[in-house]
Amino acid sequence: MNNRWMAVVFSAIVLSACGGSDGGSANSSSTPDFRVKLANTSWEKECSTYNKLPSDELTDAWQVKIKLSIDSSLNATYRTEYFHPGDTKCNSMMFDALDISRFEIRGKVFSEESIEAHALNETFTFNSGNRNVPPNFTLVYLDGEKLYFGQSSAKNPGTAPETRHASISLNHYFRKVL
Repeated sequence: MNNRWMAVVFSAIVLSACGGSDGGSANSSSTPDFRVKLANTSWEKECSTYNKLPSDELTDAWQVKIKLSIDSSLNATYRTEYFHPGDTKCNSMMFDALDISRFEIRGKVFSEESIEAHALNETFTFNSGNRNVPPNFTLVYLDGEKLYFGQSSAKNPGTAPETRHASISLNHYFRKVL
């Protein structure tokens, strides 16, 4: 009987030392860790097709290279180099653009592909084209030397927290610059 009582007390001590099961502590501690992993990093997206220029005159799918730098305050600077649509190797740049935004990491979420990502609210503070870029409510996922963002869909265009991107394309990513 005395051994049974000791086993119950020991089990209670072990369970209380492990913490609760509400899952809140994992989320709150992982988000600051993720911020640290993302801060002070540089990324590059290799030559790829881009057809979202905000102009009626430019309807072709251009080729782009994108360089992304994220500072310690999670301010992101994108330098996008545009290449002629037929320049699939991105050899001769036609023009470039600069966008600066602020990343706000909002906690862990699961994508439609069951990838554990983080909710990201991105607010643009500057762009070289003087265009009004609305906030972007998306996902961000870091897998070693690859950085992925959520992708827009008709159901989840990313224009508000309620319509945050829900999917991540594993075919489109930034590679870490070492």
